[in-house]
Amino acid sequence: MVVKIEARIGISAPVDDVWALLSDINAWPSWSPIHKVANGEMHFGAPVHLEEYYEGLGTWEVDGVISDWTPLSHIHVVVPKPFYAGKLIRFFEFDALSESGCAFSIGVVFDGFLSEREGKRYRAFLRTGFEQFGTALKDKIEAEVAANPEAHPPRPVVEIHNARPKAPPKKAPPWQPPKTWRIGAK
Repeated sequence: MVVKIEARIGISAPVDDVWALLSDINAWPSWSPIHKVANGEMHFGAPVHLEEYYEGLGTWEVDGVISDWTPLSHIHVVVPKPFYAGKLIRFFEFDALSESGCAFSIGVVFDGFLSEREGKRYRAFLRTGFEQFGTALKDKIEAEVAANPEAHPPRPVVEIHNARPKAPPKKAPPWQPPKTWRIGAK
């Protein structure tokens, strides 16, 4: 069984600006309300050390490695555990919704018997902390965009039309009788 805890928020800023802020892991404590310490670099297999404070739980230390990342898309951190304890994956994901807006998700996946129990036990505390992180990220990046509008000029609106091409008219098969019947001669 898998337990997934996630918080998602919309941000009125281009996804590349949000990525630039979030990919600097060492700067998280300067703006994140849950991170006391954050150390890490953005490359595969890089160690990541986080000390996070959750209201009601206290300080949690997370020591993991970056297992997967794609610019402007996601960062996945795997936290090694003994085989019997299951596995834990922290994720930070982005969805570009437009030229000037994106969605951001932060969460954790608990997989395995002992991890599942841990996830269910701490679900409410973690979700609240993730929501605080997402809100702080949104506030910081939107304030930066508003404070420096010439660095973030308004982008033209691009209309996307999802109209399908018209299908050619269907021809009646040769064995089908005509739709109009004439009775009698005219």
